Amino acid sequence: MRKISQSGRFCAVCGTKEGPFLDNLCEKCFIKENPLDIQVQKKINVEICPLCLSIRIQAAVVDTWNKEESMETVMREIIERKILEKIYTDIDYDYEFEDDIEESKIMNYGVKEFELKTAISAKPYEEFSEFEQSHLTRIKIIRTSCDLCNKHKSGYFEAILQVRGENRKLSETEEENIEDIIDRMMLRYVDAKMSYIIDPETDADGFTCKVSTKYLAETLGREIKNATAGKMTVAYELKTKSRDGVDVYKNTYLVRLPEYSSGDILEFENKMWLVKQITEKQMKLEAFDNHEQKRFDRKRIENRGKKLTKSVVEREFLFVSSDGKSVVIMALDNYENFDDNLERLPLNKQVGENIIGFIYEDKNYYIA
Repeated sequence: MRKISQSGRFCAVCGTKEGPFLDNLCEKCFIKENPLDIQVQKKINVEICPLCLSIRIQAAVVDTWNKEESMETVMREIIERKILEKIYTDIDYDYEFEDDIEESKIMNYGVKEFELKTAISAKPYEEFSEFEQSHLTRIKIIRTSCDLCNKHKSGYFEAILQVRGENRKLSETEEENIEDIIDRMMLRYVDAKMSYIIDPETDADGFTCKVSTKYLAETLGREIKNATAGKMTVAYELKTKSRDGVDVYKNTYLVRLPEYSSGDILEFENKMWLVKQITEKQMKLEAFDNHEQKRFDRKRIENRGKKLTKSVVEREFLFVSSDGKSVVIMALDNYENFDDNLERLPLNKQVGENIIGFIYEDKNYYIA
């Protein structure tokens, strides 16, 4: 058992009689013969992506733009934390760090290494002064594209987003609305490296794009679905297996817009209607005979209604005169006058105003 004595002893190495002694050694010789059993990493590699400036240190990745500190500060914090994580000892110790890391040199391709000194002090024996020792760690800077940027550059994607019309093509207004929704949503992910779309295309079939992640594709799909009262389905296609043998699927998110859209003209229950609004379960229609608006079950209209939008001929009229019940309307394409009922005209129309409408089966209808 180790014992410390104050007198009557001498150091077995240097012969001094100035105590205290431990294992027949004076303080100086004991510290020399028994250094602190603490080891510090001699080398740490720091990978910096030149594209996104993310930092990777021993599997830990930090996206520097998410922090207010400079890259120098972020790098220093991670390196120091990694050094302390690798120190295993039961001795209570203090430490100080000193380095030559400089922000201006981190991305300088002429500077590849920095040094960090870890000064450790501990007092394992109350009678002795503190043990002190320093360790030098070399910090090697490796500039290489991160995995996420490599995926982006290679055109990596996990899902496909499609928007189609039910038994119809998308209208120009719908195409513009879909593009606006996607542009607005992507602004939320402007700082997320793995949130992007590839090859957006609008053709006769509808809108299609490749999406970086399944989560983003589903988010975009749901936003479009909610804005258009559409329906979304997901198809799964097995593409490959991971290194661990797990099946990897590529998902296709299909948003199918309703057969009817706002502004469509239809025949339903022997009356002509204008589609004003569509929700997941209902449709709001405006009757052409008196411009009264009603709500109906969407499935009921989809099953029993007849879409006439492509069958009508657009026509513009002039409100010529009115006696309070009947009106005189002029067709501006051939200047022919027609007598009609006032209630069939859009609300609040005044004599002398133009009216947008259409003709169907030799009968005039008025929209606005």
